[in-house]
Amino acid sequence: MTKIILPGAWELTATNPTCELYAIYVPTRWRQVTNNLAQQRARLQGKSYRAVPVYSLDPLVVGSFPQIIKTLRNGWQKDNVPWLLATGTTGLSDLSDLGNLIKDWLIEEFSSLEDVESQLTNLNNVDWQWSNSQTYELLHPQNKIETSNLYQAIPDYLAKEFLKNPRVSFGVDEQYQLTFYQVVSLQGAELMSWPPCEVTVTKSKETTETAYISFVIEFVLQTVPWREKPIVYHHLSIRRWLTKPLNYVPYLGVKAHIGDNRRWLDGQRQPFCFIPLTMNRYGKEVKWPQAINNLLSLNDSQLPDANNFVSNPNHNWSGANTIPSGIQAAIAYTSKLGEPPCFAGISPQDLASLDQAIEAHLPVQRVGEAERVTGNVFIFWPLEKPKQKIFRPRANEDNQSTKPKKAKKSDDPNHSHTPMLRPKLAATAVFRQAENPLRTILILWETPQCRDALIAEICQLLYLSPTKVENIYQDFYGSLCIKTQHVGDLTQDLEIQHFSEARKTYQQQRPNLLVERINKITAFLPQTKELSGALIEIRPKPRISEADPKLAWRIGAMKAGYLNQHIHRITTQNDAEKLKKSGLEPVKRAVSDLLRQFGILPDTPLINPKKDGIDPDVWLTCFYVLRRTRKTNAENIPKTVVLMIRVNPITAKVELTTPDLFKEQGWISYPVGLAHLLNEDWDSNSYDESNEELDDEQKRKEQTKKQRLINKFVAECLLECLNTPITDNKPPRVLFMAEALNARKMLNWLQNQNLLNNHPLQALKQYLSQEQINRLWVVRLRIADTDEVPVAIVKDSPGSRTSGVYRWRGVCDDGERSLYLSVRKPLNTEKHILRTWQSRLDNGNRQPGKARILEIALIHHPQIKGDKLAHFVHSLRSRWPYFANDVILPLPFRFAIKAKEYAVSIRDTIESSEADDSDF
Repeated sequence: MTKIILPGAWELTATNPTCELYAIYVPTRWRQVTNNLAQQRARLQGKSYRAVPVYSLDPLVVGSFPQIIKTLRNGWQKDNVPWLLATGTTGLSDLSDLGNLIKDWLIEEFSSLEDVESQLTNLNNVDWQWSNSQTYELLHPQNKIETSNLYQAIPDYLAKEFLKNPRVSFGVDEQYQLTFYQVVSLQGAELMSWPPCEVTVTKSKETTETAYISFVIEFVLQTVPWREKPIVYHHLSIRRWLTKPLNYVPYLGVKAHIGDNRRWLDGQRQPFCFIPLTMNRYGKEVKWPQAINNLLSLNDSQLPDANNFVSNPNHNWSGANTIPSGIQAAIAYTSKLGEPPCFAGISPQDLASLDQAIEAHLPVQRVGEAERVTGNVFIFWPLEKPKQKIFRPRANEDNQSTKPKKAKKSDDPNHSHTPMLRPKLAATAVFRQAENPLRTILILWETPQCRDALIAEICQLLYLSPTKVENIYQDFYGSLCIKTQHVGDLTQDLEIQHFSEARKTYQQQRPNLLVERINKITAFLPQTKELSGALIEIRPKPRISEADPKLAWRIGAMKAGYLNQHIHRITTQNDAEKLKKSGLEPVKRAVSDLLRQFGILPDTPLINPKKDGIDPDVWLTCFYVLRRTRKTNAENIPKTVVLMIRVNPITAKVELTTPDLFKEQGWISYPVGLAHLLNEDWDSNSYDESNEELDDEQKRKEQTKKQRLINKFVAECLLECLNTPITDNKPPRVLFMAEALNARKMLNWLQNQNLLNNHPLQALKQYLSQEQINRLWVVRLRIADTDEVPVAIVKDSPGSRTSGVYRWRGVCDDGERSLYLSVRKPLNTEKHILRTWQSRLDNGNRQPGKARILEIALIHHPQIKGDKLAHFVHSLRSRWPYFANDVILPLPFRFAIKAKEYAVSIRDTIESSEADDSDF
């Protein structure tokens, strides 16, 4: 029987639901003074960003009055745009305390300026007033403003409906009864179970501990391609609470959840809810935001002492089956706060429990169902059956091979689940071309154990043995130069001084220290005439993240001509047998990651025409937005650098290009492209442009101009691919892929509204002929990590898991179109996953094994059936050879994403692009 999955996607069925919104506008005088302070600070710090930093104000204000559901940043720039929208003003006619809150925030936010308080003396608290309310129908918005408000109003409406009956049963026997409360949020609506539930965690055979968790429900409104009305998605997760003293507070602070049944803005009673609040670190002290502390003092209430709370993070938790009251506080675990209390994630059974509760609690109905698409399921790089003997060629003086050796399956590296850790694939791939891009590897070591382990891994992976020539290793497939050099003291932490000594913050000290270390590294490394590779043994991350020299090594080694990969010390393993069993995984990963930076893929065609049912003459391409640079145009707007990756599926050659590169050189090899990226003048903290506001018509025009230039660049790249045969001078096809969240600001024709109203390829038609467009397949993808993809429940089998590609019918207005949901299997590392009948509350030791879904929207696919193309895109998730399982985005996206390792600047706080492949 064909499997069916039920997407966690719903539409309202209530009869004419309405929303009443009240607004607060920023008084003119307040707006002028605050903008002036922002500009003063920008001039003092030499920054170009001069807008009011409402990102730090909004959470404080919204937490003080939880009925606020939306904020608009432009409210501090324009007099005709509201700043706050609320669903009610019950009992709150006097907003004088709001003025006091904002003044306290201004004093703290602009503490680097002199005489801030004197500039606030003429600001009058009575200027703050509510505007008249506006009522409109949730199902029938009348204009763009009302439509945009739906994304907060509908989730808020559903959350309030849900809280009319806040108890939910979890577990296959409904043995767990949880009560949910509102969590203040500007992103949809959030509910959280309270008090925390106890989960048993086994640490060893004799040791068990208790973890404390809450379930978190989110309602978000999302648009989907080819559907006019948005739909509601629900998401379920857990929040793990700390109960032990917090010994270290990160530099950026720690987030607490404060539960209270008093409204902070005026001290009046309200339904119990939670307010997320960040405690900031000042040296060794931890403090609450000054504005909130002062506000609560005005209303005869008090947060727990911040430093005591960090030592005892379970403050006044209510007991089971009791109604919570008074201030309660808890600190949620993050990866920066030490060892996790238990595994993250919920089970498919938990998801099914929530899905049933939504159906019972809310006036909604599910949108469509998804049926599995049949197709060939095969392992692209299959493991060979274990043999009694394995053949490992080794070179001797006469370049003759030795006899085969006996080996166990576990000792055979060719039995690795990760394809590029198998010597038979890696060796042929590295030495495949005469113009081998990787000829030299420099090992920069601090401990001899790490040096020897890296050499041994390179030799094993590439079938190499030493020769009589110093540093030259050779065998059947080719030769490689492996040099070694001690790193000296260049991996030591940067000499960050305390603020009292340097009179600068850690981040202000960091750029100069990085430049100094980079210069030393560049001078220290041996000169290389060709692009080479380096493996660098680095020290553990320092507690002060700004003292980490890793970024200096990334830049310094690349300036000296070395693509470089870093590895932490492995000397914690003193026992040779233990090192062999568990300590060599970082060594294997470091070596393979270096190969990945050279764009090396296995010597196997990436399309199997018989099994895929697709002709191999298809360029595999993807588009990716990196970040902004400090180079600006005439309007002083930073330039965004985008890149395109293309892979020849027959030769497995990987190439890269950017708008600047394409004008001068066209497509260039991937490693050369990475080296080029380091020469860009990158802006700090500019990976995410989602907060960028287009405040005026000039910026909108500039954005439109930028989009036209990017469209032209994409079209020219695609045109060059369409005119470059892969085999036998046959006109090739091009598969062009983009990820929605990353690409839609630049490629706005991929936005859902434009897909609904316009021809999707209109932006490319002026550059491509109809014949060329007919050889182009365009696919837009969305990943589940952003809550823009629905969860999935297996129909008639709650708690079970599935994988494959599913056609989601009944979601698009056009009955001829469908979306596809690509579901991947649990990871190999998830060997011990929660059983189909288990809730997370049953076991804290097992991983969730929750399906990770990729939405596939086929924008344009002439001469191929949608099911076949969707299945092929799904299969490309399993063809990234540097990972044992399916990755989130299909090949070749990982090359584009990993390029961020070289899109770095000395102004960056940390090398945020560095991530383990296990994070896929």
